Amino acid sequence: MTAYKDALAIDDSSSEQCLQSAVQLLRGREGIVLFNNVLALRPAGNRIICEVIDPYPDSHRCAEEFKVLVENAGRELANSSLGSRLPDKPLHWLVVADNGTAAVELWPGH
Repeated sequence: MTAYKDALAIDDSSSEQCLQSAVQLLRGREGIVLFNNVLALRPAGNRIICEVIDPYPDSHRCAEEFKVLVENAGRELANSSLGSRLPDKPLHWLVVADNGTAAVELWPGH
């Protein structure tokens, strides 16, 4: 079970129609787009919350390690077919653990 079971899951091999659906969700007020199973994007008013899903949430990470997770996810998104289509909204980054029923914030973004 995952906290993102209702999300629209996409990756770089997704169809044009799926990518357009993802962009529409992010322009709206509700919905979650799960990108490459490592990044959940959700609209939040005038910004998009970017939840980097920690692959090893039980690890004891320092702030620099969390920053690296965010930087890697940001680079992956920027270089993707979705990245160039994102609505013109600020991105707010954080790292979360998927505990199966909810996303628990591990590190506040910037």
